Amino acid sequence: MWHIIRAALLLCPSLIWDYFAWILKYSKHPEKYPIEKRYFRTRKLIRSVNRKLRMDPVIEGKENIPDGIACFFVNHLGAVDPLLLFEAMERPTTYVAKIELMKTPFVGRIFTGINGLFLDRSDLKQQLKVMMKVEASLKNKECNWVIYPEGTRNKDPMNRLLEFHKGTFRPAVKAGVPIVPVVSYGSFRILNMKHNYKKYPTYVKFLPPIYPEEYQGKTTDEIAAIVQSRIQKEVSFVAKPLDHKRMSELHDKYYRFNKIK
Repeated sequence: MWHIIRAALLLCPSLIWDYFAWILKYSKHPEKYPIEKRYFRTRKLIRSVNRKLRMDPVIEGKENIPDGIACFFVNHLGAVDPLLLFEAMERPTTYVAKIELMKTPFVGRIFTGINGLFLDRSDLKQQLKVMMKVEASLKNKECNWVIYPEGTRNKDPMNRLLEFHKGTFRPAVKAGVPIVPVVSYGSFRILNMKHNYKKYPTYVKFLPPIYPEEYQGKTTDEIAAIVQSRIQKEVSFVAKPLDHKRMSELHDKYYRFNKIK
């Protein structure tokens, strides 16, 4: 809890300044400013937030990020998951987020400023419209997109991934862009009031992309299953053991799994 309060106090002055200096105008009139400029300033801000939140990131597989436009599919464990991706994504990248974030102070404006879209999980027609906009953006090569195909956070990091929604893969397939599976782990501790560590290990790994010629002829059901299987394997056999090792080294006295005999 205290690290969150500390981060908020440290960030508040600069965040308020940034809000009136550029966040507000970028969100109101994004078309007036190049996406590269908007993304660069946003990424710089988010990376500062990550440091204040004491994230200790490990990022692997950056060589698997395609040179051109791609769609990235990531497992979802924590509210701050998108913050982890900003550490690695140097080129303009945006997100599909839940509609509740649209009215969240600062967050909604920041996402809008980088062309982010908000999904209403209770409205199928609105979901289809959002996915059509993602498809159009990918076809126009505007920026990369990040999608969380589970649709909601998996609240137990020890469980298997939630089932991936096949519809989230349609924009990438119809646009004919590479599909990049991404593993994310460790974010679930950062806003948890029960945890108070000096460092919060996080892990992101970009897996080899699936190019259009590889998924051509496959249904979105099949593609979703392939991506989920690859991410699940990496989470189970790489991310979790690495997380346990790093937590044991950093927080031997407080890490709860070390108390199990």
